[in-house]
Amino acid sequence: MRDPLRVTTLGEALVVMDPLSKGPLRHVGTFEKHLGGAEFNVAVGLSRLGHAVGWAGGLGDDEFGEEILAFARGERVDVSRAILDPDAPTGLYFKEWRALGQLRVHYYRAGSAASRMRFDGLDVEYLLSGEILHLTGITAALSDSCHGLISDLISAANERGVTVSFDLNVRHQLLKGRDPREVLGPLAARADLLFLSEDESGLLFGGGEPEHVRKARRDIRAATVVVHGAEGAFAVEEEGIFEMPAYSVSVVDTVGAGDAFVAGFLSGRLRGWSTGECLDLANACGACAVTVPGDLKGLPTEEEAFALRRGLGAQDAGR
Repeated sequence: MRDPLRVTTLGEALVVMDPLSKGPLRHVGTFEKHLGGAEFNVAVGLSRLGHAVGWAGGLGDDEFGEEILAFARGERVDVSRAILDPDAPTGLYFKEWRALGQLRVHYYRAGSAASRMRFDGLDVEYLLSGEILHLTGITAALSDSCHGLISDLISAANERGVTVSFDLNVRHQLLKGRDPREVLGPLAARADLLFLSEDESGLLFGGGEPEHVRKARRDIRAATVVVHGAEGAFAVEEEGIFEMPAYSVSVVDTVGAGDAFVAGFLSGRLRGWSTGECLDLANACGACAVTVPGDLKGLPTEEEAFALRRGLGAQDAGR
């Protein structure tokens, strides 16, 4: 019998094609297949940190969908409410490494199984069964039906008293010219715990400094707003502003680092830690994630994250 879920999350899990050489995709001949997806990454990250977590989302009734489910089960993530769609594919995206290490991402998720999700097709009671419901702006940007279901889920969680964790996660390719402040802002304003990058804070609040967030927090629901960047992270609450510097590590791949950060912060919350301690664990998890290529490979175990916090290098933490 599994432990009661402490966190649930809903989103799109994807197959990620990572090129083994740099340059335009038309010149790349070999790829390594990984898995990813913001909410899926957070679920795996929380499980590796020792928490009971469930992920729900739309997958194609295809080989890639089966691969994602098998991987999740191997990571002890509950996927009993995943939706297999026989009429739509599992989402896919390609990474492209250009000159000077610039990363481009090419999505193939229009019409995917996840983009067809609707609120009336979800097990809402399951999604509200934990202490925290984690959502992102990525799923809300997939389609009109997905935007509606995220909005309805937030309302249901607010009414039930389930903490809503929301990572803005602006993806301009998915927004297709729509203003993220109009599409995602109203959703973010109803979250209890809001995560933003420095750039996203600037977009939503007019600046990425603590004072910008402090002023903006008066007009939103969130008791805690967390802003993270390359130099560290800070959180703004009624009690004050908490700041924590980043860990110094060798960066290999930054994709998925924000999800590792979120998993670390939520893990600290579940442990009953102070906000400063949550930020420190979040920074440690993000630092571990960037040292390994792939969206999921670098998500640390509890032992690895705690080792980095004790002063071991990220490369030594898993030895």
